[in-house]
Amino acid sequence: MQEFITWLKTDKAMSERAAHDVCSRLKRVYKLLDVEEVSPNSIEHLNGISEFTVLSMFIKSQLKRAVHLKLEYQTKSI
Repeated sequence: MQEFITWLKTDKAMSERAAHDVCSRLKRVYKLLDVEEVSPNSIEHLNGISEFTVLSMFIKSQLKRAVHLKLEYQTKSI
């Protein structure tokens, strides 16, 4: 996770706190999906989980953004 944080800070120009917030949201996604890593289908799967659908639009967008950032990082790391 530390490499992801470094990437967020350097490539996405995030502050330390913002990068850690993204990681925290990503961990929440992992818990909701009961997975250890996100995949291109993660957002679709999130939309099918009742715990996710009852969250506010603001929280849902933050969680989705964390997934998008992680997927972008995974793609660039290949």
